[in-house]
Amino acid sequence: MFVTRATRHDAADIADLLAAHDWPVEEASSGTFFLAREGAAVGCVRLWEVAPQTVVVRDVMVASERRREGIGARLMQTAMNSRGGTLYLRCGAQEAPFFERLGFASVRAADLPEAVVAHFDAHGPGSDATTMRAR
Repeated sequence: MFVTRATRHDAADIADLLAAHDWPVEEASSGTFFLAREGAAVGCVRLWEVAPQTVVVRDVMVASERRREGIGARLMQTAMNSRGGTLYLRCGAQEAPFFERLGFASVRAADLPEAVVAHFDAHGPGSDATTMRAR
C-alpha cells in the first residue's frame, strides 16, 4: 500500500471514495488530503490549517471493506508527520480510542484556540462530539 499527500490528480479518486461511503464531497477541494492507495483509493485524511501552526483533522475515512487493517493509522501518522503545529479534531466517543492510540487527548472547549472553535462551528460535528488535541 502507498500512502502519500494527494495531488490535484487524485481529486476524482478522493471524491469517489467519499461518495461511495455517503460522505459529503462538496468541499473535497478544500484542505490538504493524504491518500492511501492499493491500486484504487482505500482511505484518506484531510487536514485544514485554520491558523498558523493550528491544524484541524477532518474526514478520516477508510473504505468499509478495508477497515481494521491499520490503514487509518498509517494515514494519520503520515499526515501528522507532514505538518508542524498542533492538531485538533472532533470525533464520536467510539472513535476516541483510535485517536488516543495516536497520541491525542481530550481537551476542554474552553482550551481551544478561537480559530479551531470557529472551524468546528462552521463545519461540525456538533458540540456533543469528543474534542481532542495531539499531545
